[in-house]
Amino acid sequence: MGRVSPSSELSPFVEHYWWVSWDVPEPQVADVLSYPSIHVTFEGKDARIVGVVRAKFTRRLEGRGEVFAVKFRPGMFRPWYGAPAIRLTNRTEALGRELGAPASDLLAAIFAAPDELTRAKVLEARLCAALPRFDADAELARDLVERVRTEPVLNSVAALCKASGLTPRSVQRLFRDYVGVGPKWVVRRFRLQEAAELLETSDETVVAVAARLGYFDQAHFVRDFKAVVGETPSEYLRRARTRR
Repeated sequence: MGRVSPSSELSPFVEHYWWVSWDVPEPQVADVLSYPSIHVTFEGKDARIVGVVRAKFTRRLEGRGEVFAVKFRPGMFRPWYGAPAIRLTNRTEALGRELGAPASDLLAAIFAAPDELTRAKVLEARLCAALPRFDADAELARDLVERVRTEPVLNSVAALCKASGLTPRSVQRLFRDYVGVGPKWVVRRFRLQEAAELLETSDETVVAVAARLGYFDQAHFVRDFKAVVGETPSEYLRRARTRR
């Protein structure tokens, strides 16, 4: 898998362009912990908008294939889409003219490019030509998600509301409209990704990691972790220590 960052003009909207290719003799299953971002993907004859996936994202890989895509920052595809992001959650839909040109034209131009970096330039030029109007709510949603990601003390919706000065109802409405999932989901997802990293790289116990992330009920932590990662924290820890 490869990726490249956007230009400074697009960096407020786009996190990166990414691509992956495969050639497998037997079918394989790839699991990904989804991020609260919307992607636009180009694969074969299809250009699609991929919404936030609440559960673990699973993709079956067969034969030979490739995907080229752009990952938008949380909340920042909404100005292009023109409708609440919640409509895309747990689903995909065909790309139309959201990026300012017919999807078929953009798909052809991308795959006519000789390499991935040129493909990124082709897509970037199209995005720059179709920049949407300034949307203060989109930027607010983006910045709040980034705060949740980078500030571990924001381990609850109440903490996020206190830090931002917004009411729970306002935060809930903002996240559903621009991110596609509620603030509670975002907080839990980042904290559980942090938990997986701690179990992977540190010598802390499951109990210690749960407490660090603000879980006072270990059974609750176990349920949340398994729902996101696909196995219990103890199972994950055993595999991590075996790998180490």
